[in-house]
Parts: sequence; structure tokens; C-alpha cells
Amino acid sequence: MSKRIVGLIICLMIVLPAFSMHALAAPDTELEIQIMGGLPLPLFLHLVGGVIGNIGNTTAYNVSYTLTIDGGVLDGIHKTFEGFEEEILPDTGWSVFLNDVYGFGLVTIVLTASASNAQNATGSVKGVQLRQFTWVPFSWINALKT
Repeated sequence: MSKRIVGLIICLMIVLPAFSMHALAAPDTELEIQIMGGLPLPLFLHLVGGVIGNIGNTTAYNVSYTLTIDGGVLDGIHKTFEGFEEEILPDTGWSVFLNDVYGFGLVTIVLTASASNAQNATGSVKGVQLRQFTWVPFSWINALKT
């Protein structure tokens, strides 16, 4: 009987700490980047951009962002858009787009965002520029899944 009690005490000493461990809390504010190319519809043909999402549980303040597209044949495409948003609420996003990008060839699209109360977030994708249409493979499908 004493062996059972000692065995039970040892088991409790091993098992109970596993139940009392603290789980890591979700970050208060976290930015997420999603980049999308042009959509082959007349109104969206000339747009390339992305979404800065706040996936945390508090508001992101003083969000500054930069969207850049570079590349093309003979490195002829260079467009940048910078902006500022005072706040992005939790579980929402802010869309950023460039329009009237022209050229041909492979391009790199980079979206960077920073907030006063969150770590910097950066997203980068490769695409193809075909005159005014910027094609980023599967970008709209991936955006619809999230």
C-alpha cells in the first residue's frame, strides 16, 4: 500500500506541473502583410498593392508604410508609394495600392509597415509586369483564403 501512495505522489509531481504551465499570450498588436497583383478585370487591371492587417487584439497606432515595385527589362520600373495611417483597429486591415505601373519583365514588390506599438512587418513577392498589368501568381486566391 505504501508503494502505491509513493507512486501516486511521484506521478502527481510529474503530471501537475504540466497542467500549471503558463501559455504564451498572444501579442497585443501584430501587423501582417499580404501583397496582391493586378486582377484581370477592367477596374482592377492597373492596380498592384497589398493589405496591412492588424491580427493582434489591440489597435495599431501611427502606422507608416512603403510600397515599392522595382525591376523590369533593363531595370526600368521603379515606383514607390509611402503613406501614414493614424490607427488600424484589431482584426481589420488597410489597403495600399499603386496604379499606372508600366513596363515589361520580372518585378519585385515589397510592402513594409511599422507602427509605434508593433514590430515592423515586411512582405515581398516576385511578379511579372506586362504593360500595365502586374501578375503575381495566385495572389488573389491566397488573399481570399485568409
